[in-house]
Amino acid sequence: MRCILVGSGEFCSDKFCVDAQDFVIAVDGGYGYIKDLCQVDLAVGDFDSLGYIPEGIATLRHDPIKDYTDMYLAFEEAYKRGYDEFTVYGALGGRLDHTLANIQCAYDFAKRGVKVMLIGKDCIAEVVTGKKIIRGSKGQTFSLFAFDKAGGVYIRNGKYPLTDATLVNTFPLGVSNELLGGDCEIEVRDGYVLLIRNCVCKR
Repeated sequence: MRCILVGSGEFCSDKFCVDAQDFVIAVDGGYGYIKDLCQVDLAVGDFDSLGYIPEGIATLRHDPIKDYTDMYLAFEEAYKRGYDEFTVYGALGGRLDHTLANIQCAYDFAKRGVKVMLIGKDCIAEVVTGKKIIRGSKGQTFSLFAFDKAGGVYIRNGKYPLTDATLVNTFPLGVSNELLGGDCEIEVRDGYVLLIRNCVCKR
C-alpha cells in the first residue's frame, strides 16, 4: 500500500501524481502545495511553516519543541497504519539540514522494509538494497552513495560499471554515472545505498 507524503521543501507540480487508492499526508507547509490539487487525508506537523491549522480534514498537531521532525512523525504515522511504500514530495531542496534529515528518515524506514522514494524538482532519490532497474534517456546521470558501508555493489549497463564493489560514506566512488539507454541494473548485496537520478522539473 502506498502513502503519498508532501513536505514543505521544493515542490514540482508536474511530477506530482496521486492514485485514487493512495493515502495522502500533508506535512506542515506541504499542505499549501496540494490543498487544491488532491484530497488530503491527513495533515501532520506543528504547523509553524504553514502558519495555520488546516480545517475540514484530520490533523495530528505536534508541539514545536520536540526531538522528531514533522516528516519523521508523518513517516511513523504512515508506518503504523500499515503503508509499506512512501512516495515523498517536498522533501528535497530548500534548507540543506531539512534535506539531510529527510534522507536520514528515508534510510531508517527503508531498513524497516519500507520502499521510500523522495521526488524533488531536479532529482529523484531512493534507498536501494538488492536489485533495482532504472530507465531513462541516454546520458541521464545518476549517483550512488553509501550511508555507511555497502558491499557487493554492481552497476550493469551504465557508463561506469561496477563489479562487486564496496562503497563507503567517506569516498564518493559512485558519483555521476550515466545511463547508456535501455535498462541499467543496480545491485547491492550487502547494505543500502542512496540512488539519486537527475531529472529537471519542466515548470
